[in-house]
Amino acid sequence: MPRHNLLVALLLLVGVWPAAAQDRAALRYQPELGRLARTLTEIRTTTTLVGFPAVPDGAVFTEETWLSATQRVATVREEGALVEVVVDSVRGRVRQDDGTWRDRADSSFIGRPAQAILSPLFHIVGIRTSGETDGEVLQTLGAYAADLGFTFPDGPVAVGETFSTGGRLRARVRTDAATGLAVDEVVFGDLALTLDSVAGTGEAQLAYLHFQGGLTPRTAAAASEDGDVVTALSGAFAGRLVWSAQWGAFVSGALRIRVTGRVRVQRPGGQETAEATWDRTVVHRVRP
Repeated sequence: MPRHNLLVALLLLVGVWPAAAQDRAALRYQPELGRLARTLTEIRTTTTLVGFPAVPDGAVFTEETWLSATQRVATVREEGALVEVVVDSVRGRVRQDDGTWRDRADSSFIGRPAQAILSPLFHIVGIRTSGETDGEVLQTLGAYAADLGFTFPDGPVAVGETFSTGGRLRARVRTDAATGLAVDEVVFGDLALTLDSVAGTGEAQLAYLHFQGGLTPRTAAAASEDGDVVTALSGAFAGRLVWSAQWGAFVSGALRIRVTGRVRVQRPGGQETAEATWDRTVVHRVRP
């Protein structure tokens, strides 16, 4: 799907975008000690498969996940704020075509806190915990659009200005082994934001931003018992974010990613090819 169409689809998710009330904003992370932010993230992925040996051509798998998390500001110091993120619950379900929904959720994220030190530019300068899933839990801070390398600019940003964040959008795409061909890869795209408008001043300030871009094409090779598998991935993404000075958080966001994979399998009896398309929508918001 062209990037412009991805962005139009995101507009439908987040509603009408307000007109600019100010011409610039200094984007800063200055949270209050003890500040709690509860977030809900909804992820829907539709996977369409052609040429996979164990499912009919055109088979469509739909997966939905609801992830609830809590962010708490534990300490505030000159070098940054120590923020603790805990995933409170994860619910998920999946179905093939128009079949029956089956419950499926990854519970490994639930309960264990991940702690990070964030600078006034909302950049993670240190991680205090050492769990295997810490990096993925901390993705909730960036509304699942920004990775751990994200940084706001040093100076004020003018309305209409686009700035590099130094961060990357990350998308993991998979197919189940039950399809006859398991794929599990990660693709990235450089994240640059455009400031669309600013409303309010001081703690009441809201900054409205959008982004769009292409995923870096990637080719991955893996060996299996059935043969050598080479997967070529490409795609595009677009999204919207709302930053709140009062919350010190992205209080609303919507993201759409479309990834295309071409899979080549070299088996003893010859070469086979398959194609997969992943269409993912992420909606993130702070709950009252």
